[in-house]
Amino acid sequence: MNNQQEQLFTELTPEEGAVIEGGATLFLYGVYAVRAGADKGGFLPGDSGDDLYVKVNEKTVFGPKKDVDTGEFVRINKKVSFTGSAKVSLFDEDPGIDPDDFLGGFKAGSTPSNVFTKVRVKGSGSIYDVIYRVTA
Repeated sequence: MNNQQEQLFTELTPEEGAVIEGGATLFLYGVYAVRAGADKGGFLPGDSGDDLYVKVNEKTVFGPKKDVDTGEFVRINKKVSFTGSAKVSLFDEDPGIDPDDFLGGFKAGSTPSNVFTKVRVKGSGSIYDVIYRVTA
């Protein structure tokens, strides 16, 4: 690789690099808590809402956002570059040695949609609508 090519590739953003490699960008706009129920009956006072965090391909990209209640919209506004597919997983963070609750997840393909998509995920007594889009 000559110096000119090296300069070209070092000035790319991660999103641009993913496009060159045949990848895509996942834009997580936000989530709507249809039912925040993973912490119902918790042992701590005031422990009623989910303590939401989001992973994409096993890497935490958002949160935790403490005490998310039913009917609440949480704005995420995160971009993640990926190739192949992006595995999106929602969790409720629990204190101490108590394992975190899986709230559901889905896979987003790399085909650009360029429009926002809503997918419903369910798990551990909670239901969330995730709003996202995939771009090249």
